[in-house]
Amino acid sequence: MITQKEIAEKLGISRTTVARAINGSPSIKKETKEKIMELVRQYNYEKNYIGSSLAIKNKKIIYALVVKSKNEYYTTEINRGLQEAKDEFKAYNIKFKIIQTDINDEKAQLIKLEEILKEKIDGLIITPLAKEKVYKMLKPYIPELKIVSIGIRLNRNISHVGPNHKKMGRIAGEIMKNILRDDEKILIIDNGNDKISSKDYLEGFLSKIKETKLTILGPIKGEGIDNTVSILKKYAKDGELKGIYINRYSHDSLEKVPKELLMNKKIVTNGMEDKIIKLIKNKIVTATIMEEVFLEGYTAGKKIFELLIKNKIVDNNWEILKPRIIFLENLTD
Repeated sequence: MITQKEIAEKLGISRTTVARAINGSPSIKKETKEKIMELVRQYNYEKNYIGSSLAIKNKKIIYALVVKSKNEYYTTEINRGLQEAKDEFKAYNIKFKIIQTDINDEKAQLIKLEEILKEKIDGLIITPLAKEKVYKMLKPYIPELKIVSIGIRLNRNISHVGPNHKKMGRIAGEIMKNILRDDEKILIIDNGNDKISSKDYLEGFLSKIKETKLTILGPIKGEGIDNTVSILKKYAKDGELKGIYINRYSHDSLEKVPKELLMNKKIVTNGMEDKIIKLIKNKIVTATIMEEVFLEGYTAGKKIFELLIKNKIVDNNWEILKPRIIFLENLTD
């Protein structure tokens, strides 16, 4: 009978890829999965949980305490990634429960965390909204409790998964710099801090755009969608305005502005959701820099598994996921 390691060696791939394919992971390329499953059938492979690290006598309990955002794409993809990890490692005698709390309700998250800690849990994935309070609450349980933060970095001593949001903002600024000419006007609207990314997006964008010779209007405080729409309508009438950047609520605001006011403007955003896809297809938004949110959720699940089941010592506490730049030309349907 062939082992996962032997299948991996025959195909020149990792054992992890083999395990994921056998466990039905949809993230494996079709041709790779077909090659793996062909060897599985050819050599009558059978999962052997008892003879491997899968033989865990005591059930491990992991909670993922993550946020529900106004951006449905973010919420859905984070959960999809976590669910993928949950399904992949379900054979390891793990109870994996995903709980959402509102991104704007720090208190609700703290109450839920307090409830969870009353149980005997082994692992925790968390988007820590009030990170100082969260860390103080968790500190007595460290190092026995394995913790991975996601979205918001909890502490330098805690493993973290997520993109570098400031870098993503700088990339947006770099694109804007290259599609506008010196001295052309750019409007920057600041819609505040969503507790995860928007503050860092803006900081990164400004750090790059201030290196240019562009004429910068703002950052002007948007204070919500309606006010941002009013600002856009006011400034977009200026024929000399050539660029627009909004760090938060960009898609909700842009779709409410008459298309003719935006058609000759270069607009770069951060993030992704269905509305941004539509704006790119309609040639309103030039480009967006998005994080791989699904991979963020999946990688957090994988990392907690490695810490808890494999007792892996993670040398790099922060796993940075690469951003993707989306233009109309590389936008997939």
